[in-house]
Amino acid sequence: MPHPQINNTDLDIPRDISTEIFISNWEIYRKIIENDNMSHRDGYGKLRDILINEMSRPFSFTDLACGDAYYSSKVLQQTKAEKYIGIDVSEQALTLAKKEFAGSGIETRFERADFINFDRITEPPVDVIWVGFSLHHLDTPDKLRFMKKVKKALSNDGVFIIYEPILLEGENLRLYFERFKQTFYEHWRGLSKEESESLLEHVRESEKPETTENWINLGKDAGFTKAEKVFSDKTGLYEMFKYGAG
Repeated sequence: MPHPQINNTDLDIPRDISTEIFISNWEIYRKIIENDNMSHRDGYGKLRDILINEMSRPFSFTDLACGDAYYSSKVLQQTKAEKYIGIDVSEQALTLAKKEFAGSGIETRFERADFINFDRITEPPVDVIWVGFSLHHLDTPDKLRFMKKVKKALSNDGVFIIYEPILLEGENLRLYFERFKQTFYEHWRGLSKEESESLLEHVRESEKPETTENWINLGKDAGFTKAEKVFSDKTGLYEMFKYGAG
């Protein structure tokens, strides 16, 4: 199998508050993963269960905003995944992702691009599209436009799965940030003072979560016939949603 390269597909990768922390300093997010501050372990465990139970045939997996693919690589080796495309804005993260998949036996491809432009990279139909902790950076109309593109790209029995922060009913962005800060100070570990300040600025300035109902309705409005919540993390900040194309 040829050694996978990192392709620079999107020359217009944005550099703003929502992406800068990940482009310039991947180590911050790596610490978040290692300390399981955002319940990656349980979330990817749920993803593994879905793929094992619902994808009984060989399938392709498109990993949007894939980061270093640490958990994706572990999960997919327990499934029938045969092809993997990882897309991310951070070249540093993609370099690490290549190493995570080394020797996996899965055909891999890595593209440096903004995840919203996945349709410039993938060739439909795609069996599974996964995005975690990234879709909430978009405004609501842009979320819907993105999800319509996903629906169009999926195979007839394909699935779209997201793992994102949520607003509680009646909660606005200011109250969400206060709830996030409370969870952050009570449960998060492993970040320096400077890294914590950078992370909190990122959350305050760039996160635009939806309520559970809105995440489900966005899927329905995008044309998915099935849209459901399948997992909530222990902090109540994050939920996983699954959308069926068929």
